[in-house]
Amino acid sequence: MWFWVWTLLVVGTLVGAAFLARDLWRKAKALMEELGRAGDVAGRASERVGEAVARAAETSSAPLPTLFDDMTVHYERVSAQRAVRVERRAARRARNEATWQKWKHFNE
Repeated sequence: MWFWVWTLLVVGTLVGAAFLARDLWRKAKALMEELGRAGDVAGRASERVGEAVARAAETSSAPLPTLFDDMTVHYERVSAQRAVRVERRAARRARNEATWQKWKHFNE
């Protein structure tokens, strides 16, 4: 009697393991196919990014400063950038103060 119980348990376990192995094999194959597709997409994206970088480098309109430029050009460029930064800071400060005033009246 116990022989048949143990035989049934062993056979059931082997059948379950076979189903589990088949399912894992199918999932592994699907994963490998998806990884292959992801690699293709990444390759195409890399090519597109490389082309975009090349186009951007060709059409770059802002000349970069060099060591051989006149120092007054550098000083003018830096002072212009500082002036723009001061204007942005003042505009941001005005927006923040307006927001603070709204909050102040809301809390009262």
